[in-house]
Amino acid sequence: MSTSAGKKPTRPRAATEIARSSKRGLSGLLKRARHLEAIDRALADTLDPRHAPHVRVANVRDGRLILATPVAPIAQRLRMEQSRLLASLQSAFPGEFQSLEVRVTPDLPPRVD
Repeated sequence: MSTSAGKKPTRPRAATEIARSSKRGLSGLLKRARHLEAIDRALADTLDPRHAPHVRVANVRDGRLILATPVAPIAQRLRMEQSRLLASLQSAFPGEFQSLEVRVTPDLPPRVD
């Protein structure tokens, strides 16, 4: 058991207990990963098939959908198509995000489906 000054000792928790905890445990992490994966699949279906293997959903944070690609020209194309992509994904995931951000991430490996 661990203790710190002025706090009650905490008991070790079983992995199953952590996995069942709502948002902060493994269960919440897996739920978020699956949700981002669903957005990523919808994105891949929306993109030009030549570009799809090189673009991924990196995160959804503060109302922004963040995309990553290792290829700068593809990043530029995504920025040019931002309105279309955002509208398409917003219809599939209403209320999830209001804006789109594209980042060039040189070490991002290609998508493997």
